[in-house]
Amino acid sequence: MRDRTIGMLLANNRWTILLTILVFLIGMSGFENRLPRLGQLTLVANSLLFLGVVGATDRRTWLRTVMAVPVAVWFVLVVLSEVRPGPQVNVLMVTTGAVLLFGCMIIGFRQLFAPVHAEYERLASGVFSYLLMAVIWGLIYWRIEAVSPGSFNLPDTVGDNTRGVFMYFSMITMTTVGYGEISPAADLPRMLTGLQAVAGTMFVAIFIGRSVSRLA
Repeated sequence: MRDRTIGMLLANNRWTILLTILVFLIGMSGFENRLPRLGQLTLVANSLLFLGVVGATDRRTWLRTVMAVPVAVWFVLVVLSEVRPGPQVNVLMVTTGAVLLFGCMIIGFRQLFAPVHAEYERLASGVFSYLLMAVIWGLIYWRIEAVSPGSFNLPDTVGDNTRGVFMYFSMITMTTVGYGEISPAADLPRMLTGLQAVAGTMFVAIFIGRSVSRLA
């Protein structure tokens, strides 16, 4: 009976739990070079996130089947990274992770229009998708700067932890705050930041409109 109660609790709060994991991952992105075992903990959290999103997806949708394939590949790569670590495995993990993050965002967005047992789960899925969108844009900026240094004007105090910095930059760009200490310095980042600001604003408008219509 206790196991069944716990199972029901997890099933009824899937998106709230997934949102908690995502918030943890975002918060830890600024400490990747300070905590020795943070990399392994982040890997576990990412794996739980991917597996949880697939589990939260309606079985009748094609997205569940499509997402199951890269999730299986992800777990194989996790094992390979421990058994035979190397640059090729890292590249494959980054690529697979990017595909999974995008798929998770799409599934979370679809949940806004799907039937749920409680409206707070719809709210959690919306916030999940919004934050995940910021994470994806932040990772894109991070890779652009890694491939083409100088694409962004960065403060002198940034150091080596540029991933956490670009997560922050993505957040303030999508919320159109724009404090100004980080700014795009090349054409591609300028175009992407503009698109992100528009996409973030549109998402909030759709999210609020959908939430209000459900409560009306």
